[in-house]
Amino acid sequence: MTYGLTRKWAFFVVAAALIALGGFGFGFVACLHLKSAVSNEIRQKQLLQAGNAPLAVRAQVLSSLRAFQAGYVNRDPRNVDSFMKELFPNDDQILVIGTEGGTSEWARGHLAATEFIRADWQEWGDFRFNVDNSILWSSGDVAWAASVGTVRFHEWERPVRFTAILTREGDTWRFRQLHFQWDDNGPEAKDVLRPITYRRLFRLALRRISGH
Repeated sequence: MTYGLTRKWAFFVVAAALIALGGFGFGFVACLHLKSAVSNEIRQKQLLQAGNAPLAVRAQVLSSLRAFQAGYVNRDPRNVDSFMKELFPNDDQILVIGTEGGTSEWARGHLAATEFIRADWQEWGDFRFNVDNSILWSSGDVAWAASVGTVRFHEWERPVRFTAILTREGDTWRFRQLHFQWDDNGPEAKDVLRPITYRRLFRLALRRISGH
């Protein structure tokens, strides 16, 4: 009798743990898909003021930004070293800040920045930003840029902000700091009362079941 009760309790404990784990997993995925973002039209309007960089400086900085975007489009880890040599100074006065919390999202120095970008190309989504309409400011041999874009994963995408600081070396502008930041908001408590929340979750569940 005691053995039977022990097995029954063990079954309940395992079942409860699996339900809790499944609920957590679904909740985590649902939270990502229920995040709300400012409309793309409004995000693009944020770039209407071009900044104060002179035309010659703007052309040179945009050249570096396009090369940076090309690296993230091609995403070939074999090209990381040449990418870093072309676009970053070879010293430790570099900082790359990622979208998530934690010390691993702060890469300081040339080597750490190289490994950060290598990991992005291997593991992150497809990052694209509005290069040509980036806001650009400059003062002497320092320029700073801001833009918006997206990171596309297999089934969905998230909006992101992108900022950078560059310094001039001859006719080349090299990156000193990069900052990626998600440009959306998590669901709020009041969303529980909105029918659209459950419609979105229902569509998410259907996609999961159908494999699309």
